[in-house]
Parts: sequence; structure tokens; C-alpha cells
Amino acid sequence: MSLGIIRIVGMLIFLYLLWRNLRDSYDDQKIISYSWLALLGFLVFGRLGYGLINWGIWNNDLTDWLAVWNKPGTSYMSGYLGLVLISWLYAKKQQWKFLNFMEDLVKPFLALISFMMIDEWVRSKFSWEVLIYILMMVLIYILSNWLMGKYRSFVWYKSGKKGFVLLSTNFLFFLVLAFVFGVFGDSLVNLILASVISLISIVGLFILGGVKHERK
Repeated sequence: MSLGIIRIVGMLIFLYLLWRNLRDSYDDQKIISYSWLALLGFLVFGRLGYGLINWGIWNNDLTDWLAVWNKPGTSYMSGYLGLVLISWLYAKKQQWKFLNFMEDLVKPFLALISFMMIDEWVRSKFSWEVLIYILMMVLIYILSNWLMGKYRSFVWYKSGKKGFVLLSTNFLFFLVLAFVFGVFGDSLVNLILASVISLISIVGLFILGGVKHERK
């Protein structure tokens, strides 16, 4: 039961941080609606992704796919893609700038994943492999916090546009994650997804950095 509480605390912190980061730029009701949709997208895609990647693990009973309380299993890669998809659809509907919007999700999402990984760590009886993932989350969180106040001073980042923190942390995190997946012999699907996201992020970062910043 205590393990479920760890995840619930992580979700509540995610919802709070997301609201706090977005409240100055967007309508409260829309933020609340989006926050729950984003969380739902992460959980549903994460669950489906885990079942598909590990096909056969829950095939004895279809209800096992929904039995999260006694049949744990979440693909964080799939969950992240689900969250990005929901965010893109919602931002498009509300006519919000996608990268600006997503940048405010970086720290809340890292906090959510960190709590979920702590839950995994306890379930695994303090596996050092899971501990590595938690330390990665903490380091990326610290890095993103530092970059938030520094990236516009980087001479080579000419545009100064918002989106730098999102793309740079995505690039570094998923690059390291792909390496860790390779070392630990994780799913080939996860390895490919992490590599592709890292590649897209670094390409996007260079494109965004080269765009001239429009000054009012």
C-alpha cells in the first residue's frame, strides 16, 4: 500500500508544479483540464506500451491490463510519448506555442518520473540499476534548473527562444538513457525510441538556435 502512496504523491506534485509553472501564462481552468489529460495520457500510454513491449505478460486475463494495483508495469518511454502527444493536441486546440508550453513541463515531469522510479526502487528491493535511473533524474533536474536562468546568455544560442531547456535536456537525458539501455540489455524498442528522441532533440535545438529572435 505504501508503494501506491509514493506514486500518488508524485502525481499530486506533478499536478501542483504544472499549475504553478503555467498559471501566469494560461487560464486556470484550461491548465487544470490539461494537467489531468496529460497525466492520464502518460499513465494510459505507459501501461499500453509496457504491455505491448512485453507482449504476453498479461495475456492470460485481459483485466490484468487494468490491474495496476497488483500487476505493476509502466513503460516510461511510451508514457512520455503519450504525454507529448496529448500536449501537442491540446496546445494546437488552444493555439498555444508548443515549445514554450512544453518547456514549462520539464521540471514537473521529471518530478513525476522521479517519484515513480523511487517506487520501482522500493519494489525491486533497492536495485542499484534502478538507483542509476533515479540519480539520472536528479542530475537532469538540477541541470534543467540551472539552464532555465542561463541559456539566453549563451553566445552561440542566437535566437534566445524558449524551448532550449526542453530540447537540451531531452537530448542529454535520452542519449544517456539509450546508453544505459544498451549496457543493461533493455528492450530494443526502448533503445531505438531513446536514440530517436535524442537525435530529434539535438536537431531541433540547432534549428531553434539559428532562428533569429524577434524583438518587440
